[in-house]
Amino acid sequence: MALRPLIQAWFALAAALFLCVTPVLLGPALSQQADRFLREEDIGLLAGLAMLIAASPLFWTLARRWAALAAWRPQPTGVAIGLACATALAAWLGVSLVFGGYPLSRDEDMAGFGAAILSHGQAWAPVASEWRAYVAGLEPEFVRVTAGGMWWQPAYLPVNAAMQALAGAIGAASWVNPVLAAISMIALFAVARRLWPDRPGLALAPVILLASSSQLLVTAMTSYAMTAHLAFNLVWLWLHLRGGRAGHAGALIVGFLATGLHQLVFHPLFAAPFVLQLWLDRRWATASLYTLTYGAICLFWLEFPSLTLAAVGGAVSAAAGVGGVGGQVSALVRAHHPPTVSTMAENLIRFVTWQSVLTAPLLVLGMVPAVRAGGAMRALVVGLVLTTAALIVLMPYQGYGWGYRYWHGLLGSIALIGTLGWSRLTDRLSPNDRNAASVLFAGAAVFSILALLPIRAAQARDLTRPYALAYAAIQRAPAQVVLVDARGAWYINDLVRNDPYLGARPLVMRARSLTPDLVRDLCSRYTVAVFDTAQAAAFGIRARLAAVSDSGPKRWAALGLAPRCGPAAAPVAVIDPSPGL
Repeated sequence: MALRPLIQAWFALAAALFLCVTPVLLGPALSQQADRFLREEDIGLLAGLAMLIAASPLFWTLARRWAALAAWRPQPTGVAIGLACATALAAWLGVSLVFGGYPLSRDEDMAGFGAAILSHGQAWAPVASEWRAYVAGLEPEFVRVTAGGMWWQPAYLPVNAAMQALAGAIGAASWVNPVLAAISMIALFAVARRLWPDRPGLALAPVILLASSSQLLVTAMTSYAMTAHLAFNLVWLWLHLRGGRAGHAGALIVGFLATGLHQLVFHPLFAAPFVLQLWLDRRWATASLYTLTYGAICLFWLEFPSLTLAAVGGAVSAAAGVGGVGGQVSALVRAHHPPTVSTMAENLIRFVTWQSVLTAPLLVLGMVPAVRAGGAMRALVVGLVLTTAALIVLMPYQGYGWGYRYWHGLLGSIALIGTLGWSRLTDRLSPNDRNAASVLFAGAAVFSILALLPIRAAQARDLTRPYALAYAAIQRAPAQVVLVDARGAWYINDLVRNDPYLGARPLVMRARSLTPDLVRDLCSRYTVAVFDTAQAAAFGIRARLAAVSDSGPKRWAALGLAPRCGPAAAPVAVIDPSPGL
């Protein structure tokens, strides 16, 4: 079979990853979200894809019979634009149909939190004096709070939130990531046309790989910043390759915005190899311009919290979690999960099974040719390696993720490297076999969209729905404050979310972030309800049986809700889901 190296690459990669996660599969319990994804979603799909790949000689035979189909060659630019528009529309529909309009993760909630602040023309929101003592319970994670709880803002950089705020002003917030996904595909096609100017058909291949990625489409249904990282990286790359004053100036402007999307680490690691290539090519003036500008960009965004706090009159020296470079580093250290081989393998299995069937083996086959090609192709590989090394050290654990979201900004790089691998694999084939390979390539993309995408969309919906229903119940609770007792249930801390100006009721607080004295004071002034592990389990949220059985009045008393709170500390009622959920 002409494509035997593709099969060999796929099985070698799958076998290596399977061996790395064997301890997790044989382990006694689920210790983290990645373990759950591996056991209940990804390993089954990996096995199914292995059987599909094993049957590829049959598909090759069929492709050779249908090779004449490759004689029809549509206009590549029109196909790229059509795929981009279809992706945007499908992602916009999925915002409601898959996720019910509910931002599942804390990261997504923080995008809305930041957008609400920016829509008021502020970088920090003031906290009302009556609630300052409760700040730790009101927003327990990913928020910067000044001393005394006077001001707060998301712990993430603001560009993603700013886009949400601007779109929200015209009622189009749900279109932000779908449109960015479409921009990614058009920019990827433009980059590929520059890399392979004499082969427009080949330039369409990375767009097809990207369009058939379940990770691209499902992530575009959320408000994660990762879709913006992908779009900005590819627009940056197109401008950089275009060159000239306009191209480089545009790339630096896009680089400024991309660095400030949400976490500083991602875009500079993508751009750094291209800047290094400028030095290697002895383009001294351009290399100096990029190096100095990126130094200033990184310094600006590192100091952004301090600069904005000073603008509102806050005492920077007294602020908690604000302090520039030191604050950023300490935040990473506090959130760090020790790297393990199995955790990274879990991430990569999730990545492999969320892409087009051919993406991972083509990436493997394209790495060496890309390095040998030098220039932009080598820079793409180096950027992937640098980012992966940084993730292993700083952020090996991704938590939620539709695919491997920390690689999301590099999906374009991966598609381009994979396309080079495809080119090296097929260029020496006979004309008839090249046509058969094109049919097989298109068939793999269609299979990925029609078979893998519905499975992944259903899994995303099933995971999100219990949390959306639970949050709807909390919002309808007949109380001024709802205390969430997160003990023993998966990720119900993420149900603790409030608007930054604390105007909506009920306010939601994490119980274990408050002292018993604060809880008693809360109960003496407001009506309080409790959302505990038993109620979380009733909505379908995963919870430990022991924690469920230990819920109820005794547990609430242990939190400090008795005797002063008395009957006012009632459980949140389990409600019927609204039609929108």
